[in-house]
Amino acid sequence: MGLLIYADMEGICGIQSWEHTGGSSPLYDEGRRLYTAEVSAAVRGCLAGGARPVIVQDGHGGAYRGAKPFMNWIPDQLEPGAEYVRGWRWGSYVEPLETGECTAIAFVGAHARAGMAHAVLSHTIDADGWHAVSVNGRIIGESAILASIAGSFGVPAIAIAGDMAACDELEDFLGAPIVQAVVKRGMGRYGARMLAPADACRLVEERFRAAVEDRASCPPVVTYTDPVLIRVDLASPDRASRLAELEGVERVEERAVQTSGDTFWAAWRTLWKPS
Repeated sequence: MGLLIYADMEGICGIQSWEHTGGSSPLYDEGRRLYTAEVSAAVRGCLAGGARPVIVQDGHGGAYRGAKPFMNWIPDQLEPGAEYVRGWRWGSYVEPLETGECTAIAFVGAHARAGMAHAVLSHTIDADGWHAVSVNGRIIGESAILASIAGSFGVPAIAIAGDMAACDELEDFLGAPIVQAVVKRGMGRYGARMLAPADACRLVEERFRAAVEDRASCPPVVTYTDPVLIRVDLASPDRASRLAELEGVERVEERAVQTSGDTFWAAWRTLWKPS
């Protein structure tokens, strides 16, 4: 079984402030180290469970002192035995799913969607600009978006690591139990009760190994009845104007746009282009 891990930063144990996730703050260096360690723990677990290949994408858009986004790991501290994708936009890396190289996905560092209570650094895509994403009338978060993209290729999600709100959110969306590694519990948006990072890494490694070994018990593939309608509610009309310039994207309200497709991926790629 090949496994594609989508990684993000806000759900990593030890991280509970924006200063951990980008910019010139000394806390960003700490955040990068914690992020790299937890991703490596997930890789160790997947490899121990027998997954081959294991591919991990850095899906965090924070930039290091003005550098290109999606380049947050400390490369020479990453676990050997996997391949790592850096510098490629979140929500647009599907090649291993298209080719069949990866037949399952998992999440590390997952955070809850915008507006969720008791969720650390909760947001959807853009903390300042995007208020909500909904599919066929149901509001969803980033993990559900990625699970829906994978579902377009017949690929299921098998495990998630992150804060409790993110894990519960994805399980509710899938409508079936998924292997979870809850590494922290939100106390509002900027506070958390956390495991020690070393304990979090052990938990992630154990749970991800178990998920790979018990692949047959994973939740079903995400499917939709077509057409799939994706709506984005934005913070301001000018943001809606920019998205509405894309072919296939319709402005439905002053601060909202919508697109559609036969599959989730077909609809999503209309408004979310690789860069």
